[in-house]
Amino acid sequence: MRARSSGHREEVAAVALDLGSTRIKAGLLAGDRDGFTEILSVPAPRLRGKRLIREGDAELLFRRADAVLRRVLKHAPSGLPLGVSSQRSSFVLWDRSDGRVRTPLISWQDRRAEPWCTAHREREAWIRERTGLPLSPHYAGPKLAWIFKGDAALRRQAENGRLLFGTLETFCLWRWSRGEIHRTDASMAARTLLADARRGGWSEELLEFFGIPANFLPEIKSSSGNQDRLANGTLAAASLSDQAAGALALLGPARKGMLVSLGTGGFVLRPSGSDFLLKKGYLTGPLLANATLGTRYALEGTINGCAGALALAPGPATRGKLPPRAFCLPDLSGVGAPHWRPDLTLTLSPEAQGLKPSLLRRVIAEGIAFRVREIAADLCHGRPQGLVRLAGGLAHDPLLANLIAGALGMAVEIPQEPEASLLGAAFLAAGRRFPARLQIRQVAPPKIGNLEDRYRSWKAWLTGVLVSKTDAPFEDSQPSGAFFRRGSSKGKGR
Repeated sequence: MRARSSGHREEVAAVALDLGSTRIKAGLLAGDRDGFTEILSVPAPRLRGKRLIREGDAELLFRRADAVLRRVLKHAPSGLPLGVSSQRSSFVLWDRSDGRVRTPLISWQDRRAEPWCTAHREREAWIRERTGLPLSPHYAGPKLAWIFKGDAALRRQAENGRLLFGTLETFCLWRWSRGEIHRTDASMAARTLLADARRGGWSEELLEFFGIPANFLPEIKSSSGNQDRLANGTLAAASLSDQAAGALALLGPARKGMLVSLGTGGFVLRPSGSDFLLKKGYLTGPLLANATLGTRYALEGTINGCAGALALAPGPATRGKLPPRAFCLPDLSGVGAPHWRPDLTLTLSPEAQGLKPSLLRRVIAEGIAFRVREIAADLCHGRPQGLVRLAGGLAHDPLLANLIAGALGMAVEIPQEPEASLLGAAFLAAGRRFPARLQIRQVAPPKIGNLEDRYRSWKAWLTGVLVSKTDAPFEDSQPSGAFFRRGSSKGKGR
């Protein structure tokens, strides 16, 4: 268990929990400043499964979340408001009567519903108009449709009210309330493909399309302002998605700047205020919905692989000269926005294959930076206007931050508080105004003369990869050190 403490006792305003893809974190928000008095962190359960399957242990996730929350609360006053941020789209089904889990934790990275989505592709425009999202196997709606098609008994139990569905924060709150609370908020519900993102409720049309019974879904309530007492002594005050929490903490709910969140995946968010905007190839969804602010939205582009891609080339990167056509497409779990190619995974150009790890790491980091540039250019009609802030664990990787600044051709800002999602959840629970007042470090574009030329060459290479699929995809069944192969681009789902 990792711990971080200010070293002295302070007044506490709220407690927050972040259910991340790789780590579960809990922190105590200081009563007199925009920071934490203490943060504890434990690993999230590891995912398992081959090809399209990515599953985890829901019981283990709850036990770890419960343990880290109780430990951080050990010397805190009772009755603190609790804010929870959660990875989006991961879910579990459990028994209404005894809470026993009936499915594994099914990760957002799981793509078992890929064939189902392909078979129903003609309805994608209809779905996007209502949800702001593409018809993608990463979301719960298609996965539930796939699961119920193959398990008639499980479907009957859902229809009869014996089962409950929930994303991870819903599951934990249900357990901590001893079955009294079964709810989610607009930012999490929107990522199921079952909710009408404009109206903020479950959509009867979408439920009918996916074949999902309404009676096993959680109630959609306000993102904040709740006061439900839990068995751990806290008040369930706020819950929202991790990316929404990070954007609110660092940018606020208004139209202001752009957030680049770099962790297990990469997310580029541009708040759109109260406007629900649709842009081809990109996602639209709520940041939050509450009585104070109403519903606030953001446009988003996703990169389905950052930390995992860099992990393929551990150690420091070199600043040595790269081969002129050494390029990387870093998306490990199927290519995200704006291309949406679940069949195409992390890919290296021929000149990037066989590079020593220090150069390979630079190629992968450059690929992430170029994906950020590609998405930002679309969302901002060219180069971003106003501030660009980086969040997530990889934001503090000096190479990646420099490459993103260089790819964008502008300075980027890195808040010194690394736990943006945790901070957003804590702020919402405490009723504080966004954005947080934090120490900021600015990273100027590096003096790399050919970075713009390399980006243009990378874009041309990427276009060819998307058309031909002939470069080397990631293959996770290879022995250590042999990560890539030539041939078909169909890879393992991660």
